[in-house]
Amino acid sequence: MTRTGSSAKNKESVQTEIDMESKRSSTAAGHIADLPEQIWWAILERLPPKSVLRFRAVCKSWLNCISNNNFLEEYHGRQKPQHLIVPVDPDNTRHKMSHRVDAVDFQHPEDGFRSIISFTSFGVFEVFDPDEETAEHLMSAVQGSIGGLLLVSFEHRCYICNPSTKESRRLPQLDDHEILGLYMLGDEFRVLYLKEDEEGDDEFFVLSVHQSLSNKSIGYCPVSPAANLPEIDGPKKLGFSLQSSAIEPPAMVGANLYWAPLELWPREITVFDCQSELFHWMKLPKTKERSKSNTNNTMKVLELDGELGLSLHRRGESSVELWVLDSLKMWELKHSIQLPVADITGFGAHTWDPFLMSMDGGVIVRCVSQGQGQGGEGQQGTQALLYCNRHGELAPGPLFVGDLAAPAIHLFKQSIRRHALFQGHQQDATSPLSLFRDL
Repeated sequence: MTRTGSSAKNKESVQTEIDMESKRSSTAAGHIADLPEQIWWAILERLPPKSVLRFRAVCKSWLNCISNNNFLEEYHGRQKPQHLIVPVDPDNTRHKMSHRVDAVDFQHPEDGFRSIISFTSFGVFEVFDPDEETAEHLMSAVQGSIGGLLLVSFEHRCYICNPSTKESRRLPQLDDHEILGLYMLGDEFRVLYLKEDEEGDDEFFVLSVHQSLSNKSIGYCPVSPAANLPEIDGPKKLGFSLQSSAIEPPAMVGANLYWAPLELWPREITVFDCQSELFHWMKLPKTKERSKSNTNNTMKVLELDGELGLSLHRRGESSVELWVLDSLKMWELKHSIQLPVADITGFGAHTWDPFLMSMDGGVIVRCVSQGQGQGGEGQQGTQALLYCNRHGELAPGPLFVGDLAAPAIHLFKQSIRRHALFQGHQQDATSPLSLFRDL
């Protein structure tokens, strides 16, 4: 046999193998797609987003199944909530800045941290000062998390993104303004934020994010006529009752955003009705006597399985409480957890704040060690995050040690839904401006 004939035979043999493998794959795909829908969905729902997205290319039936809106909702609903932190890279300089957002399930720390945003930027960062506490906070922050999308800001630039599909879009309207919350109204994503006018007064705005962006003012003091506000004195006081979402994110329950009390309103939760776009206030649970100021209390609001939760810790006490607002608008005490104070301070904590993050009573404890400044003056030291279960038992060792760019810990659930708001606006994953370039 000639060499030419042998080569032709080998090519034919290889092509036959390819055809057979293609037929086997096609047959397997067909058999899986022929399974009852409930079984088929149950298999896919347990896979990570990257795998599910890749399976869309197997065949048309797989693509149709994975693109089904009901499946996408089921998939999002099955994802475990993860906690987001924004660590500071100790090697950041005025000319090179590494940005990262990490996700972790504090209840299962053995799964480890997973970076969902990671990129490096180069330039001259005028606000960067490694000795100034607020400088790093301004450079990187998660501003909101809902429906699988994140609102993030880096170097004073705001983006909305889906880490699971690696889509992102710049929102220049929000740059350098105080963001109060990201929320959904129907299928539309909206952002509530403050803009300071020329006279220094705060004006409230709502940015609607879809294929086109629409921005509107809702006024300087958009308060419900039924709200009782004996302590308001001028339009700026309403802004003073709210925290930036990078510091204290609101909880969205139903069609309302909720903020934990601040010093101005020590006994009330601030509520924003997303439909009427008006604020009002609601009472806190009737617990034992609280001080007139919130400086001795740590309170956080959170959404827990569709209900409003309130984590309450009184400084100087060893317990942390979880209160839940039921369907009758009555506060119910779900958990009162005794914390192992000696073990917490044993980690070198100079100050520490606990807050509940789940209905089962899981507590995250944020600890800060005592740093040393010039002349012996104390500065904020290293931060550590500990996890304590509802029985008051600490997980072995800290879950995180280092510096955080922002104190807020947002919850994030993955979604593979494609949103029209990214069409024609998303950045290529390999672009120098991509939030996912270093992943």
